[in-house]
Amino acid sequence: MESRAGGARAKPTLGTIVREYRHNKLAEEMRGNWANVLLHRLPSFALVWSCARLGITPIAVSLASIVVALAMPAMALVLPVWPAAIAVCAAGFLFQVLDCTDGALARTTGQVSAIGGTLDFLIDMVQWGLLYLAIGILADRYLGTGGFWSALAILAGWMRLYARMARDAMTPVPDGEKRFATVFPREPGEAIVAVIAGLSGLIPFLALVTPDPVLARAAVIFLVVYSVLDLGDTAIGIASAWRKGRGKAR
Repeated sequence: MESRAGGARAKPTLGTIVREYRHNKLAEEMRGNWANVLLHRLPSFALVWSCARLGITPIAVSLASIVVALAMPAMALVLPVWPAAIAVCAAGFLFQVLDCTDGALARTTGQVSAIGGTLDFLIDMVQWGLLYLAIGILADRYLGTGGFWSALAILAGWMRLYARMARDAMTPVPDGEKRFATVFPREPGEAIVAVIAGLSGLIPFLALVTPDPVLARAAVIFLVVYSVLDLGDTAIGIASAWRKGRGKAR
């Protein structure tokens, strides 16, 4: 890792950035967010490298990402339908890249902080709600259905956020302690869960199908079903943790 004299922040090489990712995040993401691995990590490596040399902090990247997230429902509401669909998809993709960037930048430049981690978490949660709302708005605009699909999308977003908060309320494992024997799970059940969970990173692309009357409905229904599955997986995890806790208490 390169650094300036005089105690300046480290300037990681691309090799350092990739190695840090492979060591700390690759296996975790392949088990829960493979879309990040395929689509968002590569451009994030270039952003991390550039931000480190421009003196841009991880918190600044996080704050930029919330601007992108807030723009999604606004663009869905104001722009013509097709340009709005493309803009929401592009903004959703950009957010995911920025979300990959801030954490990697913090780890590779020695700027990891509690406030940065909390800010990243809160912004990520807000983003999913705004993205779901934007997709619902696009569906409503094309179908001329008032706010029905927007309300359904908000419900899906709420269920997703509730599932995430419930999972995080269980005993968390610090990122540095997460280690997996294989990059991708070998057990069929775990592999199926990993494949479904990884679809999350593809959700911004649903915006592109909203100018079609059938696919617009299907996109929002998918969000609802996906959130219900997320809640179910969370409930199973909580029940399993509860049973293990009872077993240890005996």
